[in-house]
Amino acid sequence: MLMIMKKFEINAFGLEEAKAKALEMGISVIRNVTPSFRNEKPVDFDLFAEEMLKKNKIDNATGVGCIVVIEAGSADTRERPYELINNVTEGSLTKKRVFEIMKKSDGTLVATGETKGDAIRAAKNAMKTLREDLICKQVYRVVGSHELAFELKYVPSANTKEGKYVVFGNC
Repeated sequence: MLMIMKKFEINAFGLEEAKAKALEMGISVIRNVTPSFRNEKPVDFDLFAEEMLKKNKIDNATGVGCIVVIEAGSADTRERPYELINNVTEGSLTKKRVFEIMKKSDGTLVATGETKGDAIRAAKNAMKTLREDLICKQVYRVVGSHELAFELKYVPSANTKEGKYVVFGNC
């Protein structure tokens, strides 16, 4: 039976993440052959990959393979990887009452109404197409410039970088 070698590059923030991505692509990584790759410095990667599969006795196995770290990745290790931007507003807060019609099963928003009468009409119209239980809740929404309370931005650590990994095996 002829085995076809499968080889692909993965970008990941660490070796374990690269192995998980390889498993999603159909190859379970059982051996890291990076030291052999660095010692031999092969010109033909496909020939090196075939030799490694034979050396590790997985040249006839399907769904398993090896990994080579071309460029090591570094995961974000910050405990608080964010920057808080607080929106301080001046003046009085203006609120408006809104009636939200939602599906009772999963809480998906279907329609809204300014008044209870508008909400009832919107719910009746939505019931014609949806044909499932609906509920209506009164919600107070902030209007104007006061609606934004804060912003949280993701800020990774300085040494976080995505690495490059090559996975190969038979399929």
